[in-house]
Amino acid sequence: MWAKLLLTALVLLMIAFAIRFDPSRSRSLLGSGSHDGPHLRLLTWNIGYAELEDDSRAHNKDLRAVADTILSNDPDAVALQELTGPAQLNILLGYLHKRYQGAIAPAGDGDRVDAVLVKGGGARFENFNAEKKYAVAATLRLPKSAEIVFVSAHADAFKAERRRVFVGDVVDWARGRPSGALVFIGGDFNFELNAKDESHVYTDNVKNDSEAYSYLLKYFRDLGREAGHTAIDDRRVDYIFGPRESVALRRAEVLRDAAVGQMDHWPVLIEVAL
Repeated sequence: MWAKLLLTALVLLMIAFAIRFDPSRSRSLLGSGSHDGPHLRLLTWNIGYAELEDDSRAHNKDLRAVADTILSNDPDAVALQELTGPAQLNILLGYLHKRYQGAIAPAGDGDRVDAVLVKGGGARFENFNAEKKYAVAATLRLPKSAEIVFVSAHADAFKAERRRVFVGDVVDWARGRPSGALVFIGGDFNFELNAKDESHVYTDNVKNDSEAYSYLLKYFRDLGREAGHTAIDDRRVDYIFGPRESVALRRAEVLRDAAVGQMDHWPVLIEVAL
């Protein structure tokens, strides 16, 4: 009799605990008790068009919608890919009502460029070469935080060998930042990490991309890993990487209602406690 009563009580306790512990709660609660410091919100977005379009770079007519997404989500810094050049960045900054400052990378051997935006003022910007391309980085500081470096990068869409070299250059540059700086890398890496998703037959894409991704994970954490696919063909090609330690993930989300026109990527938004 007592054994039955004890078993019943145990079952009721398990049910009560299951109700209290809701696994569907927002991922923004991850690590919520580990850090009481400032929160950093970052966004990365390839605002170009699908390759089927005549001009797959970002279009000026979409920049107001891009600005609206940025303003409504209020990130501290933004990484953008596939802009046409400085003039387009200036148009976007105007739509942002000068709340952000920004910089753009040189074109290198391509016809599209990366940009990085920082809310407010006081940021420093730097371009660096990575496998015949350029990435652009911003250095900023939040109140009561260490120095923060945010890189905007875009790896080759067609050649995995170039992606592997590119990633190596970006990671090595990031590792050279001053000791104590918190480095985050955002952008479109075009990784093909699953053989069933491989778009180029009879290649070593999965091998090359796996090696590149593993090199990133050796020094950084994939902060958007659980947020799902980021492109309209159900691929996950847009990433934000951050420190392996010293930050707690509070939110990771793909904003799938943000794309306009013929955009084929959605922005990735993460928030961490420092």
